[in-house]
Amino acid sequence: MNDALPPTRDLPPHRHGQIRARLEQEVAGRRRPVRFAPLITAGVAAAAVVVLVAVLAPGQRRDAADTASSGTAQSAATEPSSAPPATPSRRTPVIPGLSPERVAEVERGCQESTLRPGKATLHQYVTDEVGTFALLYTASELVSCTVDGPVMAYNAAGGVVWDSGWLPGVLALDELGSASGGDGGKAEHAGIPGHDMAVGRVTGDVAKVVYEHGGRSVEARIANGTFVARLAHPSDWQAPEGWDALGVVRAYDADGALLGEWRQAWDATKCWVRPDGVIVAGARDLDPARCHPAVAWQW
Repeated sequence: MNDALPPTRDLPPHRHGQIRARLEQEVAGRRRPVRFAPLITAGVAAAAVVVLVAVLAPGQRRDAADTASSGTAQSAATEPSSAPPATPSRRTPVIPGLSPERVAEVERGCQESTLRPGKATLHQYVTDEVGTFALLYTASELVSCTVDGPVMAYNAAGGVVWDSGWLPGVLALDELGSASGGDGGKAEHAGIPGHDMAVGRVTGDVAKVVYEHGGRSVEARIANGTFVARLAHPSDWQAPEGWDALGVVRAYDADGALLGEWRQAWDATKCWVRPDGVIVAGARDLDPARCHPAVAWQW
């Protein structure tokens, strides 16, 4: 008889998501169905994107990387390369109006909220009619973070981007989601607007990003190689349960010419590779030799 204890193992990624969901349920006191799906499409100038779609209630976040629906692209995406090739020198994001101490506090608080180790770099800090939002990136994830919410100071979700140093063309749409307004839930959520949101990364060739959804449009805020677009809804608005009408994201140059576009579609024939042949966007089961070259993201 062998009485030896089995070796200690790290929790698998899906267990982190389950634990996080349980904690959020207890903190927020409410829960709505949440569904995620990876979407890939090709557009003008090879502007394909990987999207994690979420329908959330106020104050509730789920780790998109751990709860994404299964599929060829997503299953492969959960194992980013640990040794990417050297990229051109990276720039240091500048966040106007925030002290270095506050930047470090936001980076630490948002990253810890994802229950993941490591450090995320702050690229945008936006306060609008919806509230305050921070967008951060690690080497292989985006961190989408609500700041100074009514229940939690930092409430973040993480999503796999495989290798944030590379883009599938001029535009990478990394997260597309909706959140219901706060009325009808816990008292501390009352009055919080609902919203639709699109965030991602762009090259320096992009001067304008426009997000169109539900007959409305908004020009995204571009900063530090990223964009953030949010469409506010009344506080009694309920986010749809599905993602049948996700809208359109378009990127333009300084002269107004269309550089890239994302529309709701799945194209399993497209992929983009780093110089070493590793696929960093698109369908991961394709022959890398037939993929498009990825574009370096210098942020």
